[in-house]
Amino acid sequence: MQAQTSTQKPSQISTSGYQSETLKPTSSPLTSRSPSELVVKLPVDAIYFISLPRAVQRRRRLIDHFRQIGLTDKHGNKPEFHIALNGNHITHQIDNRLKKSNKRPIISISEIGCCASHRAVWQKMLDNGNEYALILEDDARFDVQKTNQLVTNWNRLPEFDFLHLGWNYYPGWGEQKIERVEIDGLPNLWKGNHMWLTHGYIVNRKAAQLFLEHTYIQNNGLDAMTAWIQDLMLSYGFKPEVCFQAHDLRGHQRSQIHHTG
Repeated sequence: MQAQTSTQKPSQISTSGYQSETLKPTSSPLTSRSPSELVVKLPVDAIYFISLPRAVQRRRRLIDHFRQIGLTDKHGNKPEFHIALNGNHITHQIDNRLKKSNKRPIISISEIGCCASHRAVWQKMLDNGNEYALILEDDARFDVQKTNQLVTNWNRLPEFDFLHLGWNYYPGWGEQKIERVEIDGLPNLWKGNHMWLTHGYIVNRKAAQLFLEHTYIQNNGLDAMTAWIQDLMLSYGFKPEVCFQAHDLRGHQRSQIHHTG
């Protein structure tokens, strides 16, 4: 089967900001505490979060979490809602001949949509002139203590292109080259590759460009592809995580941002 591509543009949907969405109280363990005076100002140029338009309740819970911890970029701007793509309108190519896993030999429409969504955010940060950007999916949640620890010790971080805020490793995808980095104030930092999951990570312009170039032909799910592309850049990540995937979403729409291989 030959590589295929679609150049149709996704329909235009307003992304004027999440403030326009009406928030309702939630009783999640992550959001049930009283409002606080927390402020988490990450030293990045922009924060983008990806969510499907129909995932209204998931997005409300995420926005509630942002407000409770006072999350902003270094300019004081709140996270920007980026509309997830459903896989039907893409600007990259799909080639199942290159898929390395026999578990699912055909890349699913949701895997295509996830890849297209992240590609669109990488392009947006380049177009906006961002040097560093935090990219989140709508099931991301922050450990406030560890996040503040990261902010406090930001200048102690080594130079990086890619910083994963909560990675995992799946055996069977090649040997992982990983080593702990000893830095006072940042005890859970690792340097290496094959860091899976894409719910929360920071990239610079070099990483965004490399991810764009090497996902133009999609041959797997996003997790598998980005895990290998990390070899081409200075890649670090936190484990245990600074940013984790929420497990309290029962009764709400499960994520359809599917990215495993």
